[in-house]
Amino acid sequence: MSLGGKVKALLAVLLAAVVVFGGGALWYYGYHTKTPEYAVRMIEESATSHDLTKFERYVDVRKITETASDEFLEGVMDADRTMSDEARNAVSNFAQIFKASVSKSFEDAIRGYVKTGEWGNTSPDAQLILDKAGLYQAEPRGTAGLEKNAEDGTATLGLRLYQKEAADEFVLKIRLAKSEDGTWRAEGISNFREFIAFVMKARKEQFRAYLKTTEDILRGHEDKINAADKKLVDILHSGSMGDMNVRRQMRAVMVEEILPDWKLRRTELEAIEAPTAAHTLHRLRLRICDMRINYAIRYAEWLETKKAADIQEANEILKEARTLEQEAETMTRRMTHGIM
Repeated sequence: MSLGGKVKALLAVLLAAVVVFGGGALWYYGYHTKTPEYAVRMIEESATSHDLTKFERYVDVRKITETASDEFLEGVMDADRTMSDEARNAVSNFAQIFKASVSKSFEDAIRGYVKTGEWGNTSPDAQLILDKAGLYQAEPRGTAGLEKNAEDGTATLGLRLYQKEAADEFVLKIRLAKSEDGTWRAEGISNFREFIAFVMKARKEQFRAYLKTTEDILRGHEDKINAADKKLVDILHSGSMGDMNVRRQMRAVMVEEILPDWKLRRTELEAIEAPTAAHTLHRLRLRICDMRINYAIRYAEWLETKKAADIQEANEILKEARTLEQEAETMTRRMTHGIM
């Protein structure tokens, strides 16, 4: 082949390369980057690299959180079976006042997660909302497919979340839509209300289990305490409080039966890992045990010393313990009614 022929052949190869690679670049930047698949890939990459700027290019955080806040508030009300339709409407209207705050908390939480890779690195308000929504104990476990919706031209991404309280996965359905410049962006969660229901159901089941376990413990101890109280009454009827032998017998019941039983009750309750929904009630029950233990100690001291200050302090402790017991009973009834 002549030199001129070789030059022409080389030019032809170069021209072909320009056409192929140039066309490929045109396809890549003109089409591929304007697909939901590409947007999903960019979302995953930005979350992994903690690139918030890139993340928000493909995720409309504000739009997502505005709709999510409505779904959250509705989902929480769905879980409260004690609420009438009238009360629900009133609460729903009132809740709208807090919508902006809830939305802002979700925004802070999402941005904080992208920046750090962890939930909770944000404001206390956002942490409270995350905990209530069940997101604080949820961790992403990849995607579950991407579906295009021919009817409205959107796409749905499945995001797998493992929720620790439920010990199960839930697939959030993320809605993506095409923006004016052709870029696809995530702009909503179509089943966030269902996720809230999923979390609330798990919490109710845990609360039922907690109630069953603790009520069995409390019932056994109440039987023993009632028997010990009857002994105190019988001893007192056998004489009078001025009788040293009567006081000695009553003190023996307080020190050897009632006090150890309340201490054992507290130990058994403390060994239980209370679910989130029962934290307040559990702390209240432990506080009641502490008050009853202190009462038994002070009353036993009075039986020995007969000092007015000792019986006065014992009675104040007993009064507070009974008030807390009423609060615990009311809370238990209300919460039990709410989950049935």
